[in-house]
Amino acid sequence: MGAIVEKREKLVSETLKDPTVGDNADAYTSLDLGVWKVLLARENVARGFGVSMDRWNTVTAAYPLLLRFLKEVYALDPQMVILFILLKLWGSVESVLLLYVSSRLLQVIEVGLAEGRPDVHAITQAIVARLILTLTATTNWMRDFTCPVLESRVSRYFEDYLLRANLRLDLPTSTDSSSKSQARPGDAWRSFDGLCEVAQRVFALVSQLAFISQQASGGLAFTLVAVVRPVWTLTMHRTLWLKPHVVYSENTAYLRAQSLQSMSASRYRADVIAGNIAGWITSEYRRARDALGTVSEEDAWSQYGMERTPVSKIASEWTGELPTLYWALNAMLRPAKFSMSSIAILQQYSASLNYSLQMLFWDVSEVGKCVTDIKILYETANIKNQIADGDAVYPRASADVSESQGMDIELQNVSFAYPGEKSKESALRDVSFYIPAGALAVIVGANGSGKSTIIKLLRRMYDADSGVVHVDGLPIADYRLADLRQAQATLTQDHELYPLTLGENIGLGYAEHVDDEEMVMQAARDGGAAALLDKFTDGMKTNLKPVMTAYGYQLDDEKHKSLKTVLGKLEKTAEVSGGEKQRLVASRTFMRFRTGKIKLLSVDEPSSALDPTGEFELFERLRETGEGKTMIFVTHRFGHLTKHADIIICMKEGKVAESGTHKELIALGGEYASLYNVQAQAFTESEVISESNSEDSEEY
Repeated sequence: MGAIVEKREKLVSETLKDPTVGDNADAYTSLDLGVWKVLLARENVARGFGVSMDRWNTVTAAYPLLLRFLKEVYALDPQMVILFILLKLWGSVESVLLLYVSSRLLQVIEVGLAEGRPDVHAITQAIVARLILTLTATTNWMRDFTCPVLESRVSRYFEDYLLRANLRLDLPTSTDSSSKSQARPGDAWRSFDGLCEVAQRVFALVSQLAFISQQASGGLAFTLVAVVRPVWTLTMHRTLWLKPHVVYSENTAYLRAQSLQSMSASRYRADVIAGNIAGWITSEYRRARDALGTVSEEDAWSQYGMERTPVSKIASEWTGELPTLYWALNAMLRPAKFSMSSIAILQQYSASLNYSLQMLFWDVSEVGKCVTDIKILYETANIKNQIADGDAVYPRASADVSESQGMDIELQNVSFAYPGEKSKESALRDVSFYIPAGALAVIVGANGSGKSTIIKLLRRMYDADSGVVHVDGLPIADYRLADLRQAQATLTQDHELYPLTLGENIGLGYAEHVDDEEMVMQAARDGGAAALLDKFTDGMKTNLKPVMTAYGYQLDDEKHKSLKTVLGKLEKTAEVSGGEKQRLVASRTFMRFRTGKIKLLSVDEPSSALDPTGEFELFERLRETGEGKTMIFVTHRFGHLTKHADIIICMKEGKVAESGTHKELIALGGEYASLYNVQAQAFTESEVISESNSEDSEEY
């Protein structure tokens, strides 16, 4: 565990010192709060107010984007947006009217009590006015009704926007944490609602200030006195919530305890029971807790907010007494103008201003977050892909490239390392080979030798770091990505099943005909998945893993058996074996062949979960279907393929160890022969297939 902590400290230190990082170490200050370490951005922030010049500049600089956002939201439903904003603003007016009616009622009652003759008419009017205002709760109902409707429209609009933006990202960009977008559709609505909330708070505060400053029992002086405490409290309060920061722990004992505690999760249960290690876990956990001692584990936000001395707290309490001192002093100096109702009214005014200011300061501090979220939403569509698109059309309309041929492939001195890879060695190092159009090539080698990486470069999932990949005589980067990928069919062990129906999982190999059940079924037969479709009641309409929406709450095992039974039957998932999954994915590839545009078939270890018969049948169907096209098979099980291969490329540690036909490579007695002999031993009586009987081995 100490190594983990040391690694974390080194990572943080190196990141902050890295000149390529946007903010350097001088922009941060480090705090130790119990088990937590906090990296706090050094911004010009007044204690808890949360509005720094940096944030204000961010807001003003984002004005064009903010205006675009508001226009797009407005365009979704102008009437609904206007109604929503008006209902928000009415809440501000309502608070001022309630202040007026309440103060009027107190004054009328006091006069009546003083004179011994209550003015029933005036009191009745004040009560009716207050009751009418309480009926404005209807506006709250309308706001509650309008809000989810408008929220759904805004969220769906930006959900569609983000779906398109994210789907256009290439593989290196989508996996790069520095360019990965953190935008969520719900951020759009929260930002819009937050901006409207700020407008409401500003309007409410201005209305209250205008009203109170004009009242005989209030006035400008009292208004200024009443706002001292909320301004003081909010500007002096220590809070992390409104400041950019990073929180993490490097406490060895705490991290150890958390790791051990996590081992009680269900995913570890079988191993814990089988290994009989529950006692060890409990013992180690107690040791870690004892080592932690009295170090606080309270969250960093609470610890940061604790004042080191009571001075600020005392000052806040004193400023809170200023309104009381104001009316007490005025009661002594001008007793004729003050009464108990006046005092009650002033306290009401003070409480109202205090609440409005606190809410306004909080909402204004959230404006920066709203603007940032809006920027992130729009910037998602502007993330630049690392794989640049080319201009050349594929296939090339050239006399020496026949449409009936496959894809002509040549790698020249290609080297490549995966982005962020911790290995010291590159996945490919100075790789060169040539596969003519229409040839069947087999790439073999031990695990980690670079076989799969070659396929990824041909699909342009990544680009080579150095060297050139040529396709039909041109660098692969010159071609339009859509054209290049349309001409390829790929079958790998990395393919996933989509959370869609079985028919769609197959049919999306040829998306334009995904609903053609006859074509889908034929692809299923070719891929060996027809029997799987027949196994399910809904056939190709079966969804193995539907989106889960059903849940139960506070269901008792005895009292609610029927409900629990219904819940158990809802949205049940179905499982398929590894071999069945591979047959479904293979069927998708056969569906893709039906586009009539495939010139390269790449097969990368797709049969690891198939039995030998299934593997043989799959390879035979692929070979027959792909006849005339360039075919590349990546495998570590040579049996069915090598005797048909036009060229075998043997990889070792990221390099081409040797290449040639099966007969030629066996005769060399090198890496390929060694790998082949190891597998052949399981099927022959002799321990080694020598060069002299290579003719026989060729028929294996």
